[in-house]
Amino acid sequence: MSKERTEIMSVSEFRKKTMKPRLRPAVWKWEDIYPKLKETVASPEKGRGTISLVHKDTGNAYGVSPTLNVIVQVFKPGVHEHAHRHSNVALFFVFQGQGYSIIDEEIIEWKKGDLVLAPSWSKHEHCNTSDTEDAILITFQDVPHVSSLGAWFLEEPIGEMPSHMVGEPLDS
Repeated sequence: MSKERTEIMSVSEFRKKTMKPRLRPAVWKWEDIYPKLKETVASPEKGRGTISLVHKDTGNAYGVSPTLNVIVQVFKPGVHEHAHRHSNVALFFVFQGQGYSIIDEEIIEWKKGDLVLAPSWSKHEHCNTSDTEDAILITFQDVPHVSSLGAWFLEEPIGEMPSHMVGEPLDS
């Protein structure tokens, strides 16, 4: 049974099969991103929306590159999300708005143009402190890389059992 899943090949064949195509240049236009982002804010109570940017050349890595993904988040005025953590790194670029993040119990205030790092497995949450303006964070993560290693874990919200974000075996 498990022998059916194995293969022996020459190193030259291995090298050919593991060579990946180069990514083609790509662009995600804000005029396309923003309407999709606004659609994800499901209800006034939730007040948060998120989309992922994906380069089709990355195949099932679903990133902007084979090792990097980007998500765009919007937080309505006054929204404070629940704390969570994950095994991937998250680098937040504040595209719009002001607020703060609590990362491993440290309060980090941010405003438009700032860059904030949440290290791997750090407990973190975000809060939009504006009464009138949406906060928009563009987040760069290494999920495709961590996932390819089988090491992607997510605990959301804090206190829940962490989920191992690896799918079922191919033959199930």
